[in-house]
Amino acid sequence: MELPIVDEKIHELISNYETRDPIQLAKLLNVFIIEEDLGEIYGYYNRVNRIKMIHINSRLDDLNKRTTTAHELGHAVLHPSENTPMLSKTTIVSELKIEKEANYFATNLIVDKEKYFEEYNYENVCTYGMLNHYGLPEHFARYI
Repeated sequence: MELPIVDEKIHELISNYETRDPIQLAKLLNVFIIEEDLGEIYGYYNRVNRIKMIHINSRLDDLNKRTTTAHELGHAVLHPSENTPMLSKTTIVSELKIEKEANYFATNLIVDKEKYFEEYNYENVCTYGMLNHYGLPEHFARYI
């Protein structure tokens, strides 16, 4: 999938539902979020009998739950028929195309660049500051 198509899907979601909150979007899109103890796994997406589900590790803090939900929502929106690999500390930097697309989706869903630039009057704006502001990991800089 080409990134302009991913950008278009993100824009459609934000326009149609007037939110960037991945948890709220999942509910609006009828994607069930299940919190459970997944050990070292952050989360994963699967679909059973046309029912879309995002599994989130209940051990994660709220920021990591939001980021993981956004990533898995990316799979639900971009790769709805795929049951995806489990997201963990090691796979979050995966070179798999669908994982990169889900990270790109998560980053650009959560980060409102326009609002951020306005808030900081376009002064001293940097990618890492933006990621920190939105609670995203630094290795997501490549997706901004």
